[in-house]
Order: sequence, then structure tokens, then C-alpha cells
Amino acid sequence: MFPKFKVKNLQAIVANYFTCFITGSLIIGENPVHPGILHTSWLPYALFLSFLFITFFNVGAFAIQKIGMIITSIFQKLSLIFPVLMGILLFGEILNVTKSVAIISALIAIVLVNIPNKSIEGEISHLRQYWYLPFLVLLGNGSIETTLFFVEEKGIVSGASLNFVTTLFFLAGLWGVIYMIIARKAFFTNRDIIAGICLGIPNFFTIYLLIKALEIGWDGSVLFPVNNVSVLSLTAVVGFIFFKERLNKYNVVGLILAIAAVLLISS
Repeated sequence: MFPKFKVKNLQAIVANYFTCFITGSLIIGENPVHPGILHTSWLPYALFLSFLFITFFNVGAFAIQKIGMIITSIFQKLSLIFPVLMGILLFGEILNVTKSVAIISALIAIVLVNIPNKSIEGEISHLRQYWYLPFLVLLGNGSIETTLFFVEEKGIVSGASLNFVTTLFFLAGLWGVIYMIIARKAFFTNRDIIAGICLGIPNFFTIYLLIKALEIGWDGSVLFPVNNVSVLSLTAVVGFIFFKERLNKYNVVGLILAIAAVLLISS
């Protein structure tokens, strides 16, 4: 969508990170990035996550360019399997029949909702050359989600989740600016900034509420599938209503499976 409005992807994403930082700072009532954070236990994780954010954004953008949006989106959302496995194997979350069926339904829904009306033979043919990109996308998103899960489950950001998330986005923006300087990328236009603001505010609350949900006791093996398929379903519905994107029979079945997965896994 960005190219349609002459918005540069990287610049808009970096503007989005700084919008997230400003949003968090306004909620806190002060700038959370100060010398005191050097003594926090969560700063190394914020540095690591912020680096993952900007690194795998670029990997994702490259993947979309080389293997297409459809395949990239599928592997981005399939990353839910990593926090699910972490919750069950590392943190002892219960895996019953209902949850198993829901997780499998969610995985199938992710594939079906992304099946396009047009042929993607060209994108599939590029997989022979760029076969590693889907796995890098999967690994990147999985690393981000499992690190967020680990940090909250271990109580590393207990009582400071708002400061953690706000600082995380500031650092991600900083990494982005450093990359732009090294790569000699053009700086921000007004369009990039406006796109970043539109993306940044919901993005901030998505990550913050994800951490808060874990903080109040949601199982990671429940939360991440619910979050991923809900976002995917909402995107499909918004595309259908506002952008007149057609839903084929696979998309409809995928949406039904996604809703069923959310209901099952939340029961």
C-alpha cells in the first residue's frame, strides 16, 4: 500500500517507531529514555528486540520484493508456533485437545486467508532462488514474539511494561536512522511522516496490550494464536469493506476457521 501513496517503506517504518515512542512518552507523562534505564534489568532485552525489529523489517521488505506479499505474510503469521511451543515446553502451559484443534485451525486459517484470487506462479517460481527467505521471515517474527513472551513471563519488565515498550520503540527508531545514514537512504518526506503516524499509534498499543495481556495471566500458547489470526481476519475484513478486495471461497473458509480457532482457544 505504501508505494501506491508514494511513501518509502523504511522511512515510514522508522517514523512509525518514533511515533510509538512519542505516544508512550505522552501516556507516561515524561521521557522514559534517561540515564536511569542503564540500571534496569530489561535494557539488554530492549536493545536486542529493537535490533530485531529493524533487521527483520528489512528482511520482510526484501522478501516481499523477491517472493511476494502472499508467501511473506503466511510465514510471518505462522511464527505463532514459536511462542506456543515455548509456553508448553518451557513454561508448562497445558496442551489439551481443544487447544490443539484451535492451534491447528489457526495455522490452516493463516494459509487459506492469504490465498489470492489471482495466480501466484511467478512468486512460487522465485522460491527456487530465494528458498531461504520464508524461513528467515518465520525465524525473525518468531524471535520477536518469543523474546517478548520470555521477558514478561520471567517478570523482567514487571511493573515497567510501559517504559519498556516505549524505550524499545525509541531504540528501534534509532537503529533505523543509523541504517539510513550508513546505507545513504533519503530522509523523511511529509508523506513518510504521515504514514508513520498512522501506523505508529495502533502499532504501539498492539505491542503494549500484548505485553499487558501476558502480564495479567494470559497463556502465551493462547494469546499469540488469538492475536495473529485476529489481526489477519481483521485485515481481510477491512480490505473487503473499505478497499473492495474480493474474498474467494478459500478466504471465507479461512475466516470461519480463524473465528472458530479464537473461540476454541479462548474457551
